[in-house]
Amino acid sequence: MKKNPDEAVSTVIALMLILAIISTCIAVYTTTYVPGLKQQSEIVHSEDVKYAFERFASDIDNIYSLQREGQFTEPLALGGGGVLLSPVRSSGTVEIENTSIGSVKIGSSDSIDISTVNITYTPSYSSWELQGFKYENGVVWITKGNKTTPSSLSLYTIADGEKRENTTLSQWLSNIYVQTDGTGNATVIIPTMYAGEANSVTGNANAILRVNASISDESMDLPDGSKLVILDSNGTTLYSYTFSGKTNLTVQWLAIRVSVE
Repeated sequence: MKKNPDEAVSTVIALMLILAIISTCIAVYTTTYVPGLKQQSEIVHSEDVKYAFERFASDIDNIYSLQREGQFTEPLALGGGGVLLSPVRSSGTVEIENTSIGSVKIGSSDSIDISTVNITYTPSYSSWELQGFKYENGVVWITKGNKTTPSSLSLYTIADGEKRENTTLSQWLSNIYVQTDGTGNATVIIPTMYAGEANSVTGNANAILRVNASISDESMDLPDGSKLVILDSNGTTLYSYTFSGKTNLTVQWLAIRVSVE
């Protein structure tokens, strides 16, 4: 039996029409909907980064207030914006750097630096605005170029954010005080936060902020009249304690190591 040539031609034409319709739909989706979907995905990703920084700030506050050993991790997506038919994701960089917030001087020893860390997230490519975030002195900031603003809705101005930073640092340093048992023994806990060896990461995968707080003891024999002095970064004395009589002082160094991988 011979096949009708007209039927074969109509089948090919129908297939071509179907392919044309599919190609048109894909083109319309790609040019009309994909940009908006990628922007929406970037907005969601930006909010996720902000919440990760705010959770990190809350965890750090808990460590300083409780003055105990502990570990925690905070996952953080470096990039976002991947959608159907456009899987390319933006990328970002997280960097951790040390910054001094004060010092402690015990007896005749040299001053010992008390540090904390600043953490920044900088987007490298984005379908939305290049909005980053910064954790600095206990406060989370939104960054865009050289401009910054507090991320918390309770902080309305930059001045409010800076005031919160000063309050947070004062609370951290004022929580350092000497405890005595009346028998010539004394104890003080001195927290300091610093960046670990893994202090930066870049890409578009998931990163993890890690915090490991550990305590190490150091014993000091201090003569009568020795002092323990806590100073802020400007050299202003925040706390001073004079030991009466010969004292065995146990310094508990609360080392808070922050790293990213």
